[in-house]
Amino acid sequence: MTSITGAGVHRAAAPHIDLVSDILTAAFLHGDLAPWLIPDEIERRRVYRPYFRMLAAHAVEHGRVDVIGEDACALWYDLGDDPDLTIDDYDRRLAEITGPALPRFQQIDEAMHRYHPRGRPHAYLAFLAVLPGRQGTGLGTALLDHRHAELTREDRPAYLEATGPANSALYQRKGYQPLGPFPVAPDGPHLHPMWWTSH
Repeated sequence: MTSITGAGVHRAAAPHIDLVSDILTAAFLHGDLAPWLIPDEIERRRVYRPYFRMLAAHAVEHGRVDVIGEDACALWYDLGDDPDLTIDDYDRRLAEITGPALPRFQQIDEAMHRYHPRGRPHAYLAFLAVLPGRQGTGLGTALLDHRHAELTREDRPAYLEATGPANSALYQRKGYQPLGPFPVAPDGPHLHPMWWTSH
């Protein structure tokens, strides 16, 4: 695994995909959606690493991934009027990775696609992840501030889905406005979509 040294926010590249995958896996292993997605922690850990590696590799190539050391990362995409993101051979790869949990991953994908804003170009924050031992130390805020400064210069809004009330409160402090929660499935948890503008 290739690490990134030096203070501040750096842009991840292909050699850093494993690093980004590890941060995402650790940060979301006990996240708001985790018990519903895969109740068994051992199985969840087995699935999450290749799942997040697939997503990290796509974001590095087709979006942008900002990282702080080996502790935090943010996966962004610049989207146009149509928010579709296409990962090569995604359906087959998702099925191989998730196994029996596939239907729930598909439900989340479908719900996020259904509620994603259309008709206005924006930056999409797909994931913001901080290692559990470093949460609450300002790393997530630093990643947001870094990207928000660029988006302010570009006069470009941003969108995200917070996974729970605590995350939603964090993003509200950074200027994101709630759009109203939506369920990922009839028996599932809710996501909290949010919209940010620089003014």
